[in-house]
Amino acid sequence: MKKLLIFVVALFAIAACSKKNEMKEGPWLGVLQIDPADRSMDVNFNMNYSLNEQGNPQFIITNADEKIVVDEITKNGDTLLIRLPVFTSEIVAVFQNDSLIGKYFPKGKSAGNYYKFFALAGITDRFPNNTNKSDFNVTGRWKIIENGGTPDSTIMVGEFKQDGDRVIGTFLNTTGDYRYLEGKVSGNKFLLSAVDGSHTFIITADLTNENTMENGRFMGSPKWVSTWRAERNDKIELPTNEELVWVKKGMSTFDFAGIDMNGQKVTSKDERFQGKVLAVLAGGSWCPNCLDEARLFSELYSKYKDKGFEVVALNFEDKTYETSKIKMERFIKQTGANYTFLYVSPRGGAKRDSVLYPIEGKMAFPTGMFIDKLGHIRKVETGFSGPGTGEHYTKFVDETTKLIELLLSEK
Repeated sequence: MKKLLIFVVALFAIAACSKKNEMKEGPWLGVLQIDPADRSMDVNFNMNYSLNEQGNPQFIITNADEKIVVDEITKNGDTLLIRLPVFTSEIVAVFQNDSLIGKYFPKGKSAGNYYKFFALAGITDRFPNNTNKSDFNVTGRWKIIENGGTPDSTIMVGEFKQDGDRVIGTFLNTTGDYRYLEGKVSGNKFLLSAVDGSHTFIITADLTNENTMENGRFMGSPKWVSTWRAERNDKIELPTNEELVWVKKGMSTFDFAGIDMNGQKVTSKDERFQGKVLAVLAGGSWCPNCLDEARLFSELYSKYKDKGFEVVALNFEDKTYETSKIKMERFIKQTGANYTFLYVSPRGGAKRDSVLYPIEGKMAFPTGMFIDKLGHIRKVETGFSGPGTGEHYTKFVDETTKLIELLLSEK
């Protein structure tokens, strides 16, 4: 902790004294200060600065196997405006050759709220203040008990791979997964983090032995904080999708309506959807699991659209179409999504439940329906486990592909 405070003081000293105008290419360590009162929960992340083939500046943020190319960078003197892709998060920082100091706006500058941000060139270690050799290896499957003993207590699954001190993995729950996480085991300290433009995760715990983690702490934002503990458990399973959501008794069809990117009203009764196999995806441009879902369904739509497959995203966004459209267009462009997007409602569980009226159970964002050529709901999915979950994602892709092909084959 003392080392980190010295590190921060040194950065501000550099900012006061240095006026160099060239950033150093190569690795950088970024830090987001989510809770100024508890610096042990700073969110560390790795990035690499370079010039692309066109000579323009770019950062590449890495979280485990994920590489996020950040190339929307505007320079004004020694100040940088950095827009992270897909979502609305932005960084405004002053650079002095080997340091950056500024603010991270998780919902963009216009929203106002920010975390302090700083970065230093030349550091590759994600947690440079934790340098002890690991006492334990966490590779395997873990039962995570979040907020144990409280009304908010939930069970999650942790899946981790450790190589030396480095750890990658994710947390899975009934709403999906925490995407790509990266960190280390230092002595008996377990540390993971991620920054992807939507998520800002810091996850810590103490390993009391090879099979137990205690004193777990999780922070995703000042309001998204929890405690946790974990037990190694190779057989732990989450509830199946069928146990979470289902079609209400007596219902078999679904009607929807929304406004497309051209400002036109679109409904399920439109000619283009008649006699087609339809995937309806309820989510939003703010949703990180929806990002992974959009990339997958773009591939599936390209593969099967000429055979009668349609995809419609029902987006729950801001209070107005006008402000929502800007965010949706950015999401569409940067994910490469090539199917129909509709603004249907402001965000909120009650709004979602009203729009998705045939479904009941524990719905999350995203939630999807597969509808056959006759307009009947054949399957409901809630949550989404993306490519950061490895074999879970592979299994989902395989099952979804087979379902689409089955529905397309029906007369």
